Amino acid sequence: MKSFARFRLDPVNQCLWKGADTEHEERVLLTPKAFSVLKYLVDHAGRLVTHDELLSSVWSRTVVEPQTVKKHIVEVRTALGDRPKNSLFIETLPKRGYRFIAPVSESVASGPIVLGRAESSALVGRGGALEELHEAWQRAAGGERQIVFVTGEPGIGKSALVEVFRQQVALTGRSIRIAHGQCIETYGNKEAYGPMLEALGRLCRGPRAEPIVQILFAEAPTWVTQLPALLTHENREMLQREILGATRERMLRELGEALESITAETPLLLVLEDLQWADDSSVDLISTLARRRSPAKFMLLATCRSFELCALSVKALILDLLVHQLCRKIELTRLSETEVEEYLAGRSPSSLPPAGLSALVHRHCDGNPLFMVAALEHMRKRGLLINADGRWQLQIPLAQIEFEVPDDLRQMIEAQLERVSAQEQNALELASVAGASFSASLLSGAAEIEVRDLEDLYEGLSRRHNIVKWVGTQSRPDGSGVERYEFVHALYRQVLYDRQLQGRRARLHRLIGERLATLHAQDTEEVVPELAYHFEQAAEWPRAIEYLQCAADIAGRRYAHQQADSMLTRALELVINLPEAQRMRTEPQLLAILAAHRSAVLDVRVIETLEHLVARAADYGLIDIQARALVDLSFFLALISAERCLEAVQRALQLSMQQDPAMRTRTRTACAFRRLSVCGWSAYDALEFREGLAELGKHHGLPASVSDLVDDCFIRWCSGEYREARRLALEARAKLLELGANPNSRIEYEIASALAAFCLIYLGEWSEALKEYATAIAGAERNANFHYLQWLLAEQAWLHLQAMDFKGALAICESARSLPRNSALRPAPGWPTGFPRQIRNVLICSALASAALGDYARALEDFSTASGEMDRQTVFLDWHWGMPLAGGMTELWLAMGDRGRAQREAGRFLELSLATADRHWQGLAWEVNSRVALEDRDLPRARDCIAKALAVVQGFDVPLAAWRVHATAAHIEEESENLEAARSHRDISRVTIMRLANSLPEREPLRESFLSAPAVARILNGQR
Repeated sequence: MKSFARFRLDPVNQCLWKGADTEHEERVLLTPKAFSVLKYLVDHAGRLVTHDELLSSVWSRTVVEPQTVKKHIVEVRTALGDRPKNSLFIETLPKRGYRFIAPVSESVASGPIVLGRAESSALVGRGGALEELHEAWQRAAGGERQIVFVTGEPGIGKSALVEVFRQQVALTGRSIRIAHGQCIETYGNKEAYGPMLEALGRLCRGPRAEPIVQILFAEAPTWVTQLPALLTHENREMLQREILGATRERMLRELGEALESITAETPLLLVLEDLQWADDSSVDLISTLARRRSPAKFMLLATCRSFELCALSVKALILDLLVHQLCRKIELTRLSETEVEEYLAGRSPSSLPPAGLSALVHRHCDGNPLFMVAALEHMRKRGLLINADGRWQLQIPLAQIEFEVPDDLRQMIEAQLERVSAQEQNALELASVAGASFSASLLSGAAEIEVRDLEDLYEGLSRRHNIVKWVGTQSRPDGSGVERYEFVHALYRQVLYDRQLQGRRARLHRLIGERLATLHAQDTEEVVPELAYHFEQAAEWPRAIEYLQCAADIAGRRYAHQQADSMLTRALELVINLPEAQRMRTEPQLLAILAAHRSAVLDVRVIETLEHLVARAADYGLIDIQARALVDLSFFLALISAERCLEAVQRALQLSMQQDPAMRTRTRTACAFRRLSVCGWSAYDALEFREGLAELGKHHGLPASVSDLVDDCFIRWCSGEYREARRLALEARAKLLELGANPNSRIEYEIASALAAFCLIYLGEWSEALKEYATAIAGAERNANFHYLQWLLAEQAWLHLQAMDFKGALAICESARSLPRNSALRPAPGWPTGFPRQIRNVLICSALASAALGDYARALEDFSTASGEMDRQTVFLDWHWGMPLAGGMTELWLAMGDRGRAQREAGRFLELSLATADRHWQGLAWEVNSRVALEDRDLPRARDCIAKALAVVQGFDVPLAAWRVHATAAHIEEESENLEAARSHRDISRVTIMRLANSLPEREPLRESFLSAPAVARILNGQR
């Protein structure tokens, strides 16, 4: 076995060991190829190893790019803690290769290697915390998920504790996975799910990544789309189709399920650092993971500052999980004087620390570990205390020491900074502006010195001082590496940042932002939140707003609409700083985007956002934007109030008079549909809409938009043109798929899909309808989309009603009505639980099913509730659903023997239907009126009504109405003893019935329920 410095290369176990002695070694994890590269270099230490030689030796049977060698060299250097410059292990010989330069010795293992725990002597006073972490890990490894928060004040040692625990877990010898994510302090512009995506990215790299990647593709496609490295052009298109219509709830559920699959065999430790800076989406994710009840060999370990230093969302999360016993909280306290003594003793194994030293240190650091280390370093720098040969030695008597270190930790850091050179202080201040981590290549422009010279400064600081540390080499796409550094603690960065004048900070933020944008010109999305932050701090308002908008777009694509909302809200707050001309262009655009995000999740605030947009567009004299906003506003108002919808429509029409011909036509076309949707069928409005679309295409070269197609689909459906309505719905859906998985187009996609399936019911293509509803309902459940699911269930219940499966229809209605009570499917905050339209449809279907099953009291209650709501407040398509409501009430009164009320409801049904162009409902209205006339023994009226019903359905594809109309016609002809005519009508009814039945598979339960229904069986059996 070969050894060098503190490392041993273990070829038997294919791993690298690090430690001062074998008793306290820790295993350094390397991928197989990286280990092979290191082994080859060590085996040939002292001589040049060329790129070609490494390729032929390590990748002997594989064709790879030369850059592959560089990437693995970076991994090896990171594992060794080595740097390309001033290297201790691997020397780079430009354009030739590499040479291993550390002295190598041969060693023989005296026995089997025993895996022990990582060195924890550096930690004092944390034994109980470590034991609790290990107890939680044992539970996690047994399948009992664990959520653990390590909390405490800054400098208390949270990260140190977690790092020792992580090392100890890695040395247990069992197969485990460890992932790490870092929450970044970015002052508001935070990347949605940033730490989790970082952790997933790491899990999806390396030799053990393939099973994880497969699980993510199968169970968490919404997350795969956020990891570009996993995507190809082919699977990107496939995933876009799969996730269209996805929601935040789906993302949360998918990752929960995927983690359970990932941990089915192999335990996973997920470490999240600095949770106090977590984005809201990550907080939601932790909450979701904690509340899942399925077994998982999973432990989430998060560090977080004390509650008074936390964001409200993080504090609320931890408190809520604690109340419900869904997490553990380990609060780290300050060290006692005895523990300070233990720390000092651990660093002077040869003798005890000088008497009184621990008391002095404890008095001035008050038990804060970071303060304690800094205080000892301060004493050492002043020559008051040295540690030589493992012994603490005072240079002057303890009584003569005047402890000049300030009691305040911030002042303590200032004192420590005063001992570095002016050039180093300048470099550190510059780094504090960059953020939590930084590189010389990013900062050299602002420092006005060469990259190499600045890197030498940071390199020296990382070696000589406890202020910054080297954290590794970041690999670039071209295979080159960049050395990255970070402050040993956030307080150092904060002190350095706060000591600078605001003007200087602004200038540096601008320079860093510009450099960052240049470095990431090809992958800007990775640094968008940082760019937004830097340019806002630099008071570069246009660029800050631009990147906030971009960050909101990224958050939206991750279905983190709440974060997108906050970013856009922040951008709108900055708009006031723009010149008037620029503000005129920017503010309406931001409001429109914010409205789109809010509409995507049906956030009721979309109404106030659009109203604000209308007002601002009016202030700026932007007629087209104002009119468009009013049209969009009218859509959402139609869902809650027809009156308010019509007010918005009227305002838009008035503005249209000031628009150019094309925009005027578009506005008037949209307004025609809005009027029709809330006021009732209007041949004039329908004609104006269709002529408007034709004019836009023919004279203005503007093809129908997706919203135009959806509106046209509604009009065709309302007029009984079901085949054309379905074609338009499918065309709209196809256009949306062409545009990609835009989360803000969810509503249009849902409407198009639901209407396409609904038309199949009326066309009698029930098997295809069942398939489409099954797919759509599965998608809505997968996406946790409450509103869409309720809409789909109401339509599915309608299909079961037509197939005479009244018990099934009632059960579906119960499911739809129970959705608001399911907390997992709640709507957006502030929005009512279910739209009035959806709830009314469910009530009508439930009443129809109850009446058919003989539960007249419940049917009357549901009919009355729906009717009362429609009378109280008219909303979208109430006029259309008034027809099945009136028809159902007629059937109910007939069944209850109340001919007077049946006659009144039948008359109302007929009046409503004749006001439309819908042959289906007109036919059914005349048909039920004929049966009411028969009950009154008014045969002439019955014959007149059924003749009109026959005339209405003749030549139109309305099978649901046709079989009923011809069945009743057969009955009336029999009453008139016109047997031949009766037989003809019965034959037509029978053929139509079998067409409907044969649209279903032979063993489909709906087919049996339909054919066995008494009304259907009478026709099939030739009975009256």
